[in-house]
Amino acid sequence: MFTHDPVDQLLSGRMDRRTLGRTLGSLGIGVAAVPLVARETRADEEEVNFFTWAGYENPVLHQSYIDKYGSSPSIAFFGGTTEAKNKILAGYKTDIGHPCSGGVTEWYASGIIAPFDTGRMKHWNDYFEPLRNIGSTLTAEGENLFVPWDWGNSSILYRTDLVDIEEESWGLLFDERYEDRLATYDSPQAGVQVAAQVLGFTNLESLSDEQLVEVRKLLEKQRSLLRFYWESQSEAGQAMVSGELVATYAWNDLYKTVSDQGIPVKYMSPKEGARNWVCGFVLTSADNRVASDERVYDFLDAMMSPETGAFLIDEFSYGSANSKAFDLVSPERVAEVGLSDPEAFLAKGILAPIPPEFDEKYVNLWEQVKLGM
Repeated sequence: MFTHDPVDQLLSGRMDRRTLGRTLGSLGIGVAAVPLVARETRADEEEVNFFTWAGYENPVLHQSYIDKYGSSPSIAFFGGTTEAKNKILAGYKTDIGHPCSGGVTEWYASGIIAPFDTGRMKHWNDYFEPLRNIGSTLTAEGENLFVPWDWGNSSILYRTDLVDIEEESWGLLFDERYEDRLATYDSPQAGVQVAAQVLGFTNLESLSDEQLVEVRKLLEKQRSLLRFYWESQSEAGQAMVSGELVATYAWNDLYKTVSDQGIPVKYMSPKEGARNWVCGFVLTSADNRVASDERVYDFLDAMMSPETGAFLIDEFSYGSANSKAFDLVSPERVAEVGLSDPEAFLAKGILAPIPPEFDEKYVNLWEQVKLGM
């Protein structure tokens, strides 16, 4: 039986990783303060602390760590990567964080993360080569600041029975025919860059002030057409099922969630290009950490294993950075989640980080548009 109780939803797997942060925030509870697993630990033995999105706490994802140490690591949740970075800067102690590739440069500049010793990772050489060498996540000496783990793309999910289009384009999210039946992700970076793509701009990480004037006009038009901006993708999925929405910005896993309920939907391949993303792990600098190197790298080995990657593909509909994981999932299931050719997908490239001076402009513009300023 379905319940709206947040604890029940979390434990039953029905609450997505971002929804938890929003729910707890409404209750005045900080996500990082929520202990996931109660356990007794020896006073002289510090447990690994993993700082991540809600939804990645399933023991299956780190089974070999449990096999060795007898329990899961300490796991704390954040609602967004900026929140996570600021909490660590304020003194929060953790060993492994889970941002996305675009934020790694900023985290490193803040002095809160350090390079990995990839020679200690037994699965590193099984990783797809483009993910082992994301230029923006390497130091000047070529050291890896980032261990990719989950990847996918962002595009538009639309109801094929309710939408009539001749060409798939991000422009659908600005289509006046579907006023009050559209939704988009409440993200300044995604919102600004999608509008820029529709306008034909290609310098998405460094839009000029003149270009941002045009972006603003398009976003103001979009605001009048939207049913809502979403923070929780599950909110958008429920609205798609009910028919309240005909199209929404979405991550690729929403296709299965909605289609499994018998709803005719399609995950778009927009002519301007989908937005490829990859998230993964960063190692906090020595003064922020609590656990031994041995425990930290044992945890990483557990998360990076092909068995964990297979579970990620099958249960989350995301790609695994470990190429061997794909051999453990049926070809039918891999095709169903749109990952039949991971090398071709990854060859399209990953979203580049936005320099801080441009990111600030995007955030300010987005907030002003949302508030009608």
